[in-house]
Amino acid sequence: MKTEMASQMNTEIKTKKEFHKLKDYIGSYLFVLPALSFLFIFSIAPILYLIWLSFHDYSLPNPAVFTGLKNFSQMLQDKLFIKSLGNTIVYTAGSMFLGLGGAIAVAVLLNRKLRGLRFFKVFYFLPTITSEVITAMIFLWVFDNNLGILNYLLKAAGVETPPAWLLQPATAMIILILIGAWRGTAYNIPIFLAALQAVPQSLYEAARIDGANSWKQFIHITLPSITHILVYTMVMSVIGSFQVVAVVDILTNGGPMDSTMVVIKHIWQQSFEFNYVGYGAALSLVLFPFLLAVTWLQLKLSGKD
Repeated sequence: MKTEMASQMNTEIKTKKEFHKLKDYIGSYLFVLPALSFLFIFSIAPILYLIWLSFHDYSLPNPAVFTGLKNFSQMLQDKLFIKSLGNTIVYTAGSMFLGLGGAIAVAVLLNRKLRGLRFFKVFYFLPTITSEVITAMIFLWVFDNNLGILNYLLKAAGVETPPAWLLQPATAMIILILIGAWRGTAYNIPIFLAALQAVPQSLYEAARIDGANSWKQFIHITLPSITHILVYTMVMSVIGSFQVVAVVDILTNGGPMDSTMVVIKHIWQQSFEFNYVGYGAALSLVLFPFLLAVTWLQLKLSGKD
């Protein structure tokens, strides 16, 4: 009898525990349900719709017509898409290396106890919080062929025919790279500064005792200590560079001679200017595995999991 009562009590206790556990689970999911709803509505559902569109020939206001892999095969014959991909890679490589190099250099200076740096810390993040449109307008006022400040100063200095900066393929891409590097430097400075401040000072003290100069300390202590942050910023720089479009729209509109036509600009043109919505969706869908492969390659080369 006692055994049966004990068994019944254990069963009741177990049932109550399971009920409370289920109640906690339900309560937890109810708390995250609004966030999950927003995630599904604004992220997952559009991705699923994008996949569906990529297999259709869709031009507003006509109904979508299933075409299978036609849009994807069309990419291989789209020379402008291939060129825009190459332009984007050039822009990404240039802005990433210049931006990360500048961010590390400024972060190293900010990490030192020098006079006047506190005043500078207030302004180094301004390019990041400034709209891309405003940034592009500032550089347009500088490099415009007719009304630009730079050409005005060159004419005042005696140069009769200053360069048409935004109308020449080489200089137009260089200007875009400089803008991307400028914004990337401002964004990554606080990230690298936090990483530098986390490096143990005892390592530098031991290196100085061994006779290592500042350059050797930077190569053998600083860089290995912030490698994980460097890889992170590289991945984020690649992703951000492949999304550039506003600066291109305002400064060059993809020209001259499609020399600054980037992937997102080409996708925008196909989808909204030429009304090839299905083909634009296919281009967008191909961009994701490409970025995923680039990210995986960067992590692989860095030796990090």
